[in-house]
Amino acid sequence: MEHFILMSEIRNPGKAGSDMIQKDLKNVAAIINKLHKKDSITPLNMVMPEEFQGITNNLQGSIEMIFDIEECIIENNLDFKLKHVLYHDTIETVQSKHLAYERLGFGLIDARDKLKQIKKTDSRFLIVTNNEKQSLNLNNLFFIYEDYLDSWKKSDYEYVSAFMNNKDYKEVAEHFNLNISSGWRREKSLKMKQYYTIKEMILSAIE
Repeated sequence: MEHFILMSEIRNPGKAGSDMIQKDLKNVAAIINKLHKKDSITPLNMVMPEEFQGITNNLQGSIEMIFDIEECIIENNLDFKLKHVLYHDTIETVQSKHLAYERLGFGLIDARDKLKQIKKTDSRFLIVTNNEKQSLNLNNLFFIYEDYLDSWKKSDYEYVSAFMNNKDYKEVAEHFNLNISSGWRREKSLKMKQYYTIKEMILSAIE
């Protein structure tokens, strides 16, 4: 059975010692599970205080899940960042469709090895599909996506969230009691159009 394993871990594991951080991470997983029920073979489940993982049934849904995880963190003004590994594999010997950690195939071992690899780097995303060229393209695009994403400070999150939910800078300006030119400048400084574009490019790369 074709599937993708998604493993996501707090970039700075020391943050996971906070009860609030652990609660926030569980809440993110719960929100994403509701949004992506149709894309999941198993839901996202906490496997350690700083990590959740799940198994998905298609590449596009998996990529959109990563986008939604990152945007959920922004929309809820949370104080942590995640590293993600999305790993393509097949399950032949494990029949359970319950919790992700019950799947003891080699795919989970390989995915965890990939997670250990990116923990040693500055990168927050690693995509491994069954097509080497596609994987290279996706990782190059995610490198740009990450640059836009991580350019935002926590103090920017309320504006970024407003733009994500309403792309019209005039209405965002009205929401924050700004004049229209200030709304336009805020959209430009946050590079929101570039952010929307890189998301579209990533999804186009999997068609």
